[in-house]
Amino acid sequence: MSRWSKILILSLCLLVALLFAAPAFAQRDVSSQDLKGISRKRSRYLVAVLGGTALGAGIGAAVGGWSAAGKGMLIGGGGANAWYLSKHRASTAQKDIGFILGNTALVGGLGWALCDCNDGLVAGALIGGGGTAAYRALKRGGRSSSFPSP
Repeated sequence: MSRWSKILILSLCLLVALLFAAPAFAQRDVSSQDLKGISRKRSRYLVAVLGGTALGAGIGAAVGGWSAAGKGMLIGGGGANAWYLSKHRASTAQKDIGFILGNTALVGGLGWALCDCNDGLVAGALIGGGGTAAYRALKRGGRSSSFPSP
């Protein structure tokens, strides 16, 4: 690629970036309408899961080095997800999906940590996700609240 084509591509990228960033520089006061959808309670679930993920990564890195940080992230995030959803019963509308994904991460991370192989991660994820999906579906007599019925 020639020097002029690189300069042309760079200037076009800069022009597109400035075009999309222009509304961010508009000066106007923040109104109550701007803050209407922001709530501290809505972000508690996300903060709990991210906090558990960070805690698990820190413990995994401290105990087993940086290679164990990924395992700790799965275990910490999945555990925090399961704990939050079980303690806050009316917190999210998609509680079944949250339980399935959280337990997939939790049991997948445990399988990966115990086996120390990729097969343990896959088997744990399948056991955690499939077992949770079956339990949640059978718990309500075959009907789950987040999945549409045919």
